[in-house]
Amino acid sequence: MFAAPSAGGEKAPMRDLVGRLLIVRPTEYVEKIATTFGEKDAIKVDFADLDSPDPVTGLPGVIARDVLWFNGPTVGSLKRQLGDLVLGRVVMTPPQPGKQPGYALADATGDAAAVSRAEAWIASNPTFARTVAAPASPPPAVPVPAAAPAAAAGGIPEALLAQLGPEARALAEQLAAQQRAQ
Repeated sequence: MFAAPSAGGEKAPMRDLVGRLLIVRPTEYVEKIATTFGEKDAIKVDFADLDSPDPVTGLPGVIARDVLWFNGPTVGSLKRQLGDLVLGRVVMTPPQPGKQPGYALADATGDAAAVSRAEAWIASNPTFARTVAAPASPPPAVPVPAAAPAAAAGGIPEALLAQLGPEARALAEQLAAQQRAQ
């Protein structure tokens, strides 16, 4: 009946994933998160690690949800792919002067074996492919006209009919014609 409060996202630093084949779904771009290094942008992701066995089933594909990654190049590339499934391997990048090595998600779509493994995993875990994050803000409200609009097909306001696709509008008009004939 009730859900427990969420403890936040899972911990999965990119440094612990080096070399692993991942199916990543970026779900949210988050700006200016306060960290010990100052404000940083991050990307929130869900991912499946195809190189690690699930502790429950023993099958490949450990799933992590709501993970925040702060790595600049990774954030920059994935923020343009919100909601998409991205196939890649985590790689270590050369360090900048005076800094630690970085990490990036390298494209694995050119590796036929990796693509085949990912496709097979998605086929056996279809809910991962369909899971979509809730929008960050509610969709804008549809404005409601102040005056009652003129009724069109079967008493349906013309403004509403205008929002329908051609097939739905044709069906509404067909039903209205049948009602008038009765």
